[in-house]
Amino acid sequence: MMTIEDDEGFEGVEFHTPIGSFRAGKGGGWQEEADQDLRRAKRRVRRVMGFYRHLSTFVSVLLVLLAIDIVTGADEFWVHWVALIWGIILALHFLNVWVFDAVLGGEAERRMVEQELRKRQGRGQ
Repeated sequence: MMTIEDDEGFEGVEFHTPIGSFRAGKGGGWQEEADQDLRRAKRRVRRVMGFYRHLSTFVSVLLVLLAIDIVTGADEFWVHWVALIWGIILALHFLNVWVFDAVLGGEAERRMVEQELRKRQGRGQ
């Protein structure tokens, strides 16, 4: 462990372990912003991929349940109730990933902050 300050503006402690190294402390300005953008992008991709996994699970399970329903020859067709309830949940997941984030989430907040900063710069504040 050693305390360092490098050319990139990093101030903190660097740890070296047998499995790797890592830093703890304050990063430089541009690097910190780039890291934050990377974290946001990764978070967004995880949310989108989570929806696609949910959708593929929905389709796969419903196909299996439909096959079971057809093979058992039940007088009452029941798989549509599962599809309806799970479909509503899937629709909410879709809205949460694509619509609500753009309207109420972090993306909307960033747009509003940028708009406010442009207003303030236009007024010379």
